[in-house]
Amino acid sequence: MSIRPNNNKGSAKYLPVIIFGIVFVLVLINLMNSSKRNRHRGTPVSAQPAPVVKMPFMNPLLEMLNESAGPTRTPGEGIAIGVAIDVSGSMNDSVKDTDGLARPKIEIARRCALDILKQADSFAHGHEDQKIEVGIFEFSSRQHRPSCRQVVPFGPIQTAAAVQAVKRMRPEGGTPIGDAMIAVKQKMNATALSRQHLLVITDGENNQGYDPGDVVNALSRMPDEKRASVYFFAFDVSTDKFRHVRDSGGLVMAASNGQELEQTL
Repeated sequence: MSIRPNNNKGSAKYLPVIIFGIVFVLVLINLMNSSKRNRHRGTPVSAQPAPVVKMPFMNPLLEMLNESAGPTRTPGEGIAIGVAIDVSGSMNDSVKDTDGLARPKIEIARRCALDILKQADSFAHGHEDQKIEVGIFEFSSRQHRPSCRQVVPFGPIQTAAAVQAVKRMRPEGGTPIGDAMIAVKQKMNATALSRQHLLVITDGENNQGYDPGDVVNALSRMPDEKRASVYFFAFDVSTDKFRHVRDSGGLVMAASNGQELEQTL
């Protein structure tokens, strides 16, 4: 009887190595899966990207024009007229007045401001059922002073006090027209009167602060009950300088001398 050699002896001696290799691979796979689970569990909720929330666009000019400079009175029917007068350095220059003589533009502007007050006072006495208030303001760049300053406050017209206040208006500084319009509108808001009119008398284009055309554009976007009609009086300056004001909805009128300014007003 022949006996065949047992070939399994050679394989048997490698069996521990094979088993160790299989165990090592299984342990390595388990460690990798465990590491993935730990990374997922360890991620804090706050680290997740937050959803993007789109905020509505806010026009800073509209926000300022909606503000009120001072306590707002009870809303009522009536007319508020805010007159902003340029008192920059160039208003010291002279132009021909109604009598043909040359006078500084500031003198003519002062007279026109007082004429507006007198006409408003006369209207108020003849129409007791209709409330009307006029505020006079001067604007120019001044050191340590705001660009727009109240000369005659809104309210009952005190003629004697108004005359003295208007006389103190002096030309000096640059021409911040847009900033002045915002300040006057905020004062008009405080009157809470239903109809508002903003008059600007200037002999030069804006050279500081907000562009007046942008201010008029923002005013045109306000609700009817908050909007103010804008009238620009280009005094001894071309109306082309205020094309943006006109295109945005403001009424621009020319006045090359004292007589034309009075007639236009």
